Amino acid sequence: AIALAQLLGVLWAMYLAWDIRMYPIRDFGMLIHEFDPWFNYRAAEYMCEHGLAKFYKWYDYMSWYPLGRPIGTTTYPGMQITACAIRDGMQRVPAFNYTVPDTPAWTWVRNTLTRLASDGFRVPVLPAVLSYEPMSVNDICCMIGPWFGAIASVFTGLLTYEITRSRNAGVVATLVMAVIPAHIMRSIGGKFDNEAVAMAAIVSTFWLWLRSVRTPKSWPWAVLAGFSYIYMVLAWGGYIFVINMVGVHALMIVGLGRFNSGVYRAYTIFFVIGTYGAVQVPVVGWQPLRSLEQMGPLLVFLGYQVLGLCDAVRWRRKMSTREFVLFRLGIWAAFLVALVAVCAMLYPTGYFGPLSARIRGLFVKHTKTGNPLVDSVAEHRPASAGIYSSLLGWPLDSALPGVAVCAWKQTSGCWFAALYAAVAYHFSHKMSRLVLICAPICSIACGIWFGWLIDFMLEPFFLLLGQEGCREPGSDDKGKAKNKSKNKKSAGKPEPGSWEATELQEFEEEHRPGGMMMIIGMANAKLRALVPEEQRKRQREQWVWLDSSPTALFGRVAVSGLVGLFLLSQRADVVQWFVRCHRYAIGNSNAKVVYWAQDRVKGKIKIDDYLKGYQWIEQNTPKDARVIAWWDYGYQITGIAKRTTLADGNTWNHEHIATIGRTLTSPEKRAWNVIRHLADYLLVWAGGGSDDLAKSPHLARIGNSVFPDHCGDEDPRCTKFGFGPDGTPTKMMNQSLLYKAVMHNMKPHVSLDPRYFKEVHTTKHGRMRVFQVVNISQESKQWIADPKHRVCDAPGSWYCVGQFPPALDKLIAKRRNFAQIEDFNRQGQKSAYTRLVEQERDGSAAAQKGGKARSDL
Repeated sequence: AIALAQLLGVLWAMYLAWDIRMYPIRDFGMLIHEFDPWFNYRAAEYMCEHGLAKFYKWYDYMSWYPLGRPIGTTTYPGMQITACAIRDGMQRVPAFNYTVPDTPAWTWVRNTLTRLASDGFRVPVLPAVLSYEPMSVNDICCMIGPWFGAIASVFTGLLTYEITRSRNAGVVATLVMAVIPAHIMRSIGGKFDNEAVAMAAIVSTFWLWLRSVRTPKSWPWAVLAGFSYIYMVLAWGGYIFVINMVGVHALMIVGLGRFNSGVYRAYTIFFVIGTYGAVQVPVVGWQPLRSLEQMGPLLVFLGYQVLGLCDAVRWRRKMSTREFVLFRLGIWAAFLVALVAVCAMLYPTGYFGPLSARIRGLFVKHTKTGNPLVDSVAEHRPASAGIYSSLLGWPLDSALPGVAVCAWKQTSGCWFAALYAAVAYHFSHKMSRLVLICAPICSIACGIWFGWLIDFMLEPFFLLLGQEGCREPGSDDKGKAKNKSKNKKSAGKPEPGSWEATELQEFEEEHRPGGMMMIIGMANAKLRALVPEEQRKRQREQWVWLDSSPTALFGRVAVSGLVGLFLLSQRADVVQWFVRCHRYAIGNSNAKVVYWAQDRVKGKIKIDDYLKGYQWIEQNTPKDARVIAWWDYGYQITGIAKRTTLADGNTWNHEHIATIGRTLTSPEKRAWNVIRHLADYLLVWAGGGSDDLAKSPHLARIGNSVFPDHCGDEDPRCTKFGFGPDGTPTKMMNQSLLYKAVMHNMKPHVSLDPRYFKEVHTTKHGRMRVFQVVNISQESKQWIADPKHRVCDAPGSWYCVGQFPPALDKLIAKRRNFAQIEDFNRQGQKSAYTRLVEQERDGSAAAQKGGKARSDL
């Protein structure tokens, strides 16, 4: 009955995970959300139509015009591969309608669920007819979030079980992970985002890794862990977090004295399979063997080979402890000398790649990177206490009790959980977007705490029903035989009271000499020696009495009643948090291109200006039309409007984005002199709120980071571009193209010059405005379109970069390469904004040191 209840709990959690992510599908239908998902969907359509090989060689000239973008080498294709695999699988199954037989059992189950649903419970309603037909790529992409939300929840439960070996803990963690907002935020229906599938890959890789090191004989699970990691690499750039977590945990295992031949095989297999697969992904390439952020796992792998070699020689030569320690010191010395020599030879060649800007931002003390583009993105800013409360909520209260339970158990999985918690908190504290990775560990902590309480509450009942409890040492002959078999590698009979006389744990293979196991074992043996044998015997007898005496068991039943009352007292908090999770899901369901708004007269209305605006462009402009807009909207322009855009939402070319920012925030005629060579239409978001005027100071600041003549080095924050205290625009903003386009004919004396731009469309609620560029340069357009003006990396190659037309040579010559704080690109020149951030950082550090010095006086 307990096992059935646990199974039903997991199935219910899967339904909850799917159901809570379906709000946008119910409201807006199968519609892709926001910005990045539109690129992901467009890439999925391309892959499904042309195949993976052509996808990897797809150079897209509809984005980053006129340069273009190599999609295959700048994209993590895991989502697209998943969507196409599901599409292909569904197409192999013919459509059908199946009427479920009306048996008494089925009718009872269906009626019961229907009654529960009508009473407000979140349970599935079973249909009388099961229908199926293959889904389109669009619909599959919309459903990836709900599907993988359920999958990630199950893997989180499995990971929790592996940490605690408690099924109740696993069920609780599955239920929490299903609805926790930190997980929902990237896996809502329609949000076809990398993290939607990556979260399932993260927890599955972690679970399989821990499963592979459960016992010395569990290492074959590492094969599956390696393939799971490959999928993680395909899915998201956060694979760096996964490989480093596994690498650090493998190092911790050594430090805890738990290294053995099984752990050696597990990490070696995992690293070899995972790294071999990772380097096959074009966007990753040789980074696992070259980039600084992945050097740690590589060094752990090399260190494991040294440890494995030393153990192999010890077993072959049957070394004494002293001989083994001296031998290993010599091998380690030789290894370190060779490692230093190799690094010294490779470093001057540029073999080692630099840390990426986002990775550096997770470790530097300051909260700004010095890159105005990165600093302008809200999700790249540090997380606040309010964000943790909103996205994690009630389960966060279980963190400390969960840590306490882990500290008591001290399994390898518990050490992994502690490491995960520390790393997740640090990274999310630096970048609020990464609160996402806190969702599994918060769910795990909650599962550990409440699973332990449930186990504690139920244990006396199971003992009364005949379950075997704690027994006297030596009472189990099989256990003795097993222990002898485990110690078969030990030479001779260990001396009583020595560290070698201790019973091996399930994760141990032998009493391994000359390492951390021996050091920790000797320390524990000395601590045990401080406690008299008689006292230790009494303690063991007390444990046996608690598990076997009827008096003790009925006393524990009474305590279980108190635990049950405590669990019941949590009901109100759980229900309240559950309601908050659904409110968050509803609030996060607006698709950006379509969303709900509150009208004073009509009440709740649906605003679809952005979707209709893009559709208007698709239907009313030439197919070769080029659209200039701010960088944010590029994915939607290519995905919905199906038109060429100057930037698509990726951050891989700062100078190009800065060129757009500078152009849009320049005076109208100066901007037109540039735009007429690059675009046929100008698109702006208007109507207040998060429109282009609200973002425009960032645009000017980003433009100034590459074009120092824009605002000037004396004004790195571009304060001259913005609004005054009374809401009036500054002179620079008032003259800018962006201000005139957004406010065109909305204010007296504010309009675009018809000699340069012609208004062609404004959406119903004024949220989007489209202007045609007058007198475009056909010469520049034809020059850019001519393939002979593209620069290929080799004759006949698919990788051919477009070029700016000669008419813009003077503009491009004004650009300076951008370098940010702690940049390894020594060719780049730091902008005034970057230097300002450095001065603020150094000044803050100096002030802190000064304050500390004053406090010491």
